[in-house]
Amino acid sequence: MSIFTCCEREDETKYFHPCGCPSASVSCESEQIDPTLCGHSEYSGDGNVPSTPPKKYRLETDTRSFGGFTRWKCCQPSFTDPYEVQLSFRDTNTRNFISTVEYDAITCAISSNSTSGTKTRTDYQYCDGSPTGTSNSIYSNICGGYPGNTTNEVTSNILKSSTCSNSGNFNSSDPEECDGSLEFTLSGSGTIALSTEDTEEDAISREAPVTGTSCSSLWETRNTGFSFTKRTSGYTIECSGLIVGLEYEVTPLIRRRTAVIGSYGAWEDVTVAPTSFTATATTETIDQSGSPIALDHIQGYEYEITGANIEKKA
Repeated sequence: MSIFTCCEREDETKYFHPCGCPSASVSCESEQIDPTLCGHSEYSGDGNVPSTPPKKYRLETDTRSFGGFTRWKCCQPSFTDPYEVQLSFRDTNTRNFISTVEYDAITCAISSNSTSGTKTRTDYQYCDGSPTGTSNSIYSNICGGYPGNTTNEVTSNILKSSTCSNSGNFNSSDPEECDGSLEFTLSGSGTIALSTEDTEEDAISREAPVTGTSCSSLWETRNTGFSFTKRTSGYTIECSGLIVGLEYEVTPLIRRRTAVIGSYGAWEDVTVAPTSFTATATTETIDQSGSPIALDHIQGYEYEITGANIEKKA
């Protein structure tokens, strides 16, 4: 083989090399995490659909307010008064019933699951409406523990609402003078709301990277699901077979593609400026001040170095 055809430039022209061809090899260092969003998923229904990409929220707050249950009694009249409907049985109100379920931002474990609330019940016994006593407890039911007509609605991706109502009249089995008059009313309402969105940044901060030797940098974009991969990578080029005093050019071969979970694009070459150096030894290392040279790292893309070309500078 002629020494004039020993080595080729990228454009396939030949150049003189008295002692064989130079070569370049690539080694890589990488760190990878696989974050996952945690918490409560969005609500769907009643025309509401999950976001794209889907979201998670770490706090769910269930608030129920039992507005009141009021019941009347058909009272016996005195000799001088007609039959009358008068407050007699009970008046119940519940306020500030709150139940929360919260996920910890660091561990993703349920860190809070609490319930609080009050209910005041006042009993009445006589037709004059005099209270006989009060008691306190907690109702978790927006109907206050009584039968009622409930309506539920998904108001948005992060809010659901409920209402309870009921009423009834005295029927014909009651004294004729009370038949058809109001006997009881019932009302209540509640909401279940999501808050404190768990972001991709939150998920990333929870992860400890795993080191490796991958020669690709990857940051997936989600369109479905709650998990994704994020990997950084850096490369070092080792040049050998050099002639001391000669000037060389080294060009890394890098390509990229779009990286959406479930839909990766086609590879395309990336134009990279060559690195020039004058050999001071038969081997040289191309790096970044003693550290690997970082591959580009952009969300929605994967970058990969597949090798390197070396040639004597023209």
